[in-house]
Amino acid sequence: MSKLDELIKELCPNGVEYKLLSDITIKFTDGMHTLPKDIRTIGDYPILSAQNVNNGKIDLCTTKYVMGDIFQKENKRTDVGKGDVLLTIVGAIGRVAVVKDNLQALFQRSVCVIKPDKNVIIPEYLGYTLEATGIQSYMQANAHGAAQKGLYLKQVGKLRFPVPPLEVQREIVRILDYFTFLTTELTTELTARKKQYEYYRDKLLTFSETDQIILTDGRGLD
Repeated sequence: MSKLDELIKELCPNGVEYKLLSDITIKFTDGMHTLPKDIRTIGDYPILSAQNVNNGKIDLCTTKYVMGDIFQKENKRTDVGKGDVLLTIVGAIGRVAVVKDNLQALFQRSVCVIKPDKNVIIPEYLGYTLEATGIQSYMQANAHGAAQKGLYLKQVGKLRFPVPPLEVQREIVRILDYFTFLTTELTTELTARKKQYEYYRDKLLTFSETDQIILTDGRGLD
């Protein structure tokens, strides 16, 4: 019996309780619906969108920045901090990233900022749960709009999760972190092997213009 099985048997003898996202968070909100007037191409505080959240990471590359005074004003809405969970809810629906460090950035409405109640749910566990097939299917099925689909905040609040005790959550996160690490390592290795193959393929198939292929009868090709 694995450690996870033991924890579930000990701490969840009657099964795992399911809760709504609205019941396990301190706050969840989308980003700015209207961009500030004084936007610059360089600056200290980036404005990010759903395009900046991908593969569990937050890409800070953007062409939209604001100065400190505007940031302080607009940041009151989301107030993104370490341990918050980002969920894309417009366009590319369902991308997830957990904020690992203190992040000073503003977000557009395509990103939902979720502040989990850490006494109830671990941010990384919530992140993995949001990526689960069932939750992803629910979000895609309930998205509205034609040209660009999106989720209403009330729909996000109705997302329903299994919420086991924190000890069980930690073990699940540990296991999934390990598999994530293995996947990353394998992807890196495959990429390296592919580049190695391409290098030797090109090298072996490259000849100088004076090289001739010799036929079996000893004559060169013209």
